[in-house]
Amino acid sequence: MSAKPSLESLGPSHGQTSGSTFASNGNGTAIPPNDVEMKSLRPDPPKGSIPLGEDIMQLARMGEVGTMQKLFTAKKFTANYRDEEGITPLHWAAINNQYAMCKFLIDSGADVNAKGGESVATPAMWAAQRCHYYIVNLLLQNGGDPLLTDVQGYNILHLATIDGNAFLVVLLLHQEIPVDVVDQQGHTGLMWAAYKGYPACVDLFLRWGANANAVDEGGLTPLHWALVKGSMPCVLKLLEYGTDRFAKTRDGKSPATVAQEMNTLRVWYHSLNERGFEPDGTQKVVPLGLSSFVRSKSIMAKFFFLWPFLMILITIWMLSSLAIFIAVPLVLVTVFGMQYVAQQFANKGPMEYRVLQKTPYLAGVFAGTLFWVGFRYVFKVLPATYSSSPILNILFAVFFCLTAYFYVFAMVEDPGYVPKVSSRNQQREVVKELFDQWKFDEENFCIPCMTRKPLRSRHCRRCGRCVAKHDHHCPWIDNCVGSNNLRHFVLYIVSLEVGIILFVQLTIAYINSLPAPVNATCNVINDTLCDYATRDPFTLILNVWITLQLVWVTMLCAVQLVQISRNQTTYENMRGHHIDRSYPSTQAFASAMTAGTTSMEAAGLSASGQGPNPALRGSPAHRRKNGCIQQWSSLLGVDAFWTTAKDGLRDGPQATRPRNPFSRGVVTNCRDFWCDPAPLFGKRQTGVAMLGGEVINYHDMYETPMRMRTGNRSGEGPGYRSVAGEDPERMV
Repeated sequence: MSAKPSLESLGPSHGQTSGSTFASNGNGTAIPPNDVEMKSLRPDPPKGSIPLGEDIMQLARMGEVGTMQKLFTAKKFTANYRDEEGITPLHWAAINNQYAMCKFLIDSGADVNAKGGESVATPAMWAAQRCHYYIVNLLLQNGGDPLLTDVQGYNILHLATIDGNAFLVVLLLHQEIPVDVVDQQGHTGLMWAAYKGYPACVDLFLRWGANANAVDEGGLTPLHWALVKGSMPCVLKLLEYGTDRFAKTRDGKSPATVAQEMNTLRVWYHSLNERGFEPDGTQKVVPLGLSSFVRSKSIMAKFFFLWPFLMILITIWMLSSLAIFIAVPLVLVTVFGMQYVAQQFANKGPMEYRVLQKTPYLAGVFAGTLFWVGFRYVFKVLPATYSSSPILNILFAVFFCLTAYFYVFAMVEDPGYVPKVSSRNQQREVVKELFDQWKFDEENFCIPCMTRKPLRSRHCRRCGRCVAKHDHHCPWIDNCVGSNNLRHFVLYIVSLEVGIILFVQLTIAYINSLPAPVNATCNVINDTLCDYATRDPFTLILNVWITLQLVWVTMLCAVQLVQISRNQTTYENMRGHHIDRSYPSTQAFASAMTAGTTSMEAAGLSASGQGPNPALRGSPAHRRKNGCIQQWSSLLGVDAFWTTAKDGLRDGPQATRPRNPFSRGVVTNCRDFWCDPAPLFGKRQTGVAMLGGEVINYHDMYETPMRMRTGNRSGEGPGYRSVAGEDPERMV
C-alpha cells in the first residue's frame, strides 16, 4: 500500500473506469475497486479427502447445524476452529448467508471478531460484501466491532459502500460508526459512494452529516470522484449540499480539469446548469435583477400556476378574432413562445422546477380553464339563458362550485403524509424492530424518510414524502392523491365531468338565443355553421377546448370508479397485482435467504421491479427514457385506463387475479368509500378511513387485516387465512 492513488491511474476516459482505483497493490499496479477484498475470498473451502460429515468448513458453508452440533458434542472441533489462513467456520457461514448456522456458532462461543483469510477480515466483513445484512446485524448484535479494518484498511462501512447496499449502510450508520471514517488512503464512505456512482448512498451520507468537502491523501474531494465516475445524480446531490466547485487536488486539478481528463465534461456542465451555475462554476445572474424572484420557490410556483391563465386567454382571443389562416399559425407561435419563456424561467429557477410537468404549470392549465369558463358564464351565458333554462343554470352553478371547491381542496390538502420519526434514536428503534420482524426491506422501510412504511403507502419523489394509501401524484392538482384527499379528488373529477356536459348544453341554448349576424362570412365552414360560429366565437372555442378535456376526464372517472369498487389504488392497479406483504414478501425473503441473497429482485418479487436496494438501481443514463407519447399517456390517464380495461377483460370464471387483501366485495368497498363519516366539506383526520365497515388508520397499519378466503378449490366452506406468515429464521 505504498503507492498513492492518482488521477493518472484512473484510466484515460469515462469509458474505461473499470480500471480505476483508489488503492494499489504496493507495486504501483492498479487494483480495480470491484476486486477489492472479494478477490481474496475463495468461492469454496479447500477440498480434500475429509468426509463431508467431518469437514467443518463445508458444514458451515452448507448450514448443516445438526451435523455440526454432533462434531461439537464429540469434541472433534470447537466453534473457534481456524484453518491455516485463520478462517473460522463463522466466516464461511456468514458469507454463504447461513443465518441459523451463524446463530448456532455464536451460541457455541465463536469469536465474532476473528480475522482470517488473505484479506484479514472478520465474518461481518465477509457477509457485508455479499449484502447479507441480516447476518451482519446478527454479528453486530452479538459483539461484532464495526470499526475493525482489514489488511487494506477498510472497515465494514467502506465495504458496504463499495458494494452499494443502501440498507446495509443504514444499518451501519445506526451503529455509531463515524460517518467520515477514512481508509488508509483517506477515502471516506461518501467518496466511495460518489466514485462508484451510488446516488442513494451519496444522499444518505450527506443527510447523515458527511463532509461534502473532505479530501483524501491526494487532495481529491467527493466531487472529484463523482466526476471520475461521471454520475450526474451524484454530482447534482453534492452540488446541492454545497460542495466546493473550485476545490483543487494536490496536483492543482479542479473538478473541471478532472471532468475533462475523464471525458465527463458534459456531465459536469449539465450538472452546473441544473443547479443554476455557469459553466465556469459561478452563479448564474438573471437579467433585470430578477435573481431573487426566480430562485424563490414560492414566487415561481405562483408564476407557473398563473401563466397558463394568460396563455388560454390570448389563444382563444386570437382564434375567435382573427381569420383562421392567420390565427392558427399565430396561435402556434404564441403558445410555443410563451411556453419557451416559462421553460427559461424554469431553467433558472429552483432545481425541482426544471421540468414544466413538475411545476404547478399543468394545474394552472386546468385552473385557468375553470376561471375563464366561470367568467364567460357569469357575464355572457347566464344573462342570456337564466330565464329560458333555469334548471340547467342552477345545476351548472352547483357543479361548477363543487368542482372548484373539491379541486382546491385536493390541491392544498395534506394527501396523508406518513409522520416521520423525530430523532435518530427513534430511527434506530424502527430499524431494530424491522430486523426482529424480518421486514427490513424496500416494502417496509423508506430510506429517504428513514421511517417504517405502512401498508399501501409509497414514497413520492415529487413530494419527498411517503403518502398513506398512495394513489398517484397528479400534476393537474400539483399534489399527491392519498388517503386524505382521494375522496375529494374523485368528487372533483365527477363534478367536472357533469359540469362540462351541462356547460355544453347551456352553450347550445346560449348560441340559439343570440341573433344571427348580418352578412356573416367564413373561410372554411358553410354558411349554416358560419351563422352559429360567428355569434360568439370566443365562447364556442372555449366550449371546444373543455369538450376535448372531457375525453381524459371520462377515462379518469372510469378508472377511479372501478378502483373504488375493488378497493384498489392506481399504483396497485398499474403494478398488476395487489399488495399483500404478509404473504409474498415473507415467503420470498425466506426463499432469498436460502438461496444466499436478500434481494427481492432476485426473488422476482420486488415492489418496484428494482429490488430492495436503491443504490443498486441503474444510473438514469442507462434507463429507458419515456417518449413524448408515453409521457402524455401517463398525464392524461390513458395508460391507467388501458390497464384497467385489460384487467377487466381478464375477469372471468377462469381468471386468476391476485388476491386483494383489502377488498370486501363491490358493495362493501363502495359503501366504505362513499359512506365514510369523515366530512366532505372540511379536513378529515389524517390517515383515517373505512375498511369493511370499521375505522382504520393507514398511518399505523403494518399488517394486512384478516380477510375472507373465497373461491376455495377444495370445495370447503369459506374460512380465514392468517396473515402472520412463517418465521424466515425457522425456514432456513
